[in-house]
Amino acid sequence: MGKIKVNEIEKHDATEVTVNSDVVMAAGTSVSSPSISTDTISEKTSAAGVTIDGVLIKDSKIGGTITIPGSTGTMALTSDISAGGLEEVDVWHLTTDFTGDANPISSNLSRWASGWEKIGTGMTESSGVFTFPSTGKWNIEFNVAYTTHPAYNAERNVLNHISYSNDGGSTWDVYQAKANANMYSTATAIDASAYAQLKLDVTNTSNDKVRFRIDTQASGTKTVAAGATELATYMTFSKLGDT
Repeated sequence: MGKIKVNEIEKHDATEVTVNSDVVMAAGTSVSSPSISTDTISEKTSAAGVTIDGVLIKDSKIGGTITIPGSTGTMALTSDISAGGLEEVDVWHLTTDFTGDANPISSNLSRWASGWEKIGTGMTESSGVFTFPSTGKWNIEFNVAYTTHPAYNAERNVLNHISYSNDGGSTWDVYQAKANANMYSTATAIDASAYAQLKLDVTNTSNDKVRFRIDTQASGTKTVAAGATELATYMTFSKLGDT
């Protein structure tokens, strides 16, 4: 292979200097110039990324420390740069009242959309079984509102559970998270609520699923649905971070 040694290469006319094949820099060599103009910088070694002045750019992510300039400049965040916050937040609610138990709540569930819009892809629901849109550390909340029947003059207990399956719904751990509402009903109906919360590491979106269960001590206890402008019985799903 031949070799050309020169001190300077300069364009002959108004056109640019064109190199028709790849130029590979040997280890330890450098290019000193006021500027380099190019459309694309690609990694030489697969999966290694490209490091520019100590900042690694790899797989659409930036690694290393970036200092926001002070009086000498500004940094603007655009829609292409993540400024933090939760990637996924979704809220579902019960749309119709029912009386008695539900194992699970399998119907009349809808995404909450009154003054709110989900963040991210959102959950998928089928017959009361919820599927996660992505793996990660998730927080699941379940709030249930109840009204006791005025004809029952006795103590009433209500349990609400967040059930978890790690085998695609073949088996369920019904006591993964639960809450209890204890009420004494007199001649007047009494309102109460129970709140359960579950932290879940979702490692497989096909296998890891949740559903929601309600157990009442007596059929006289009624579960109250959410209204058009307020949440009463609802589920919240928030992705806190990566798995």
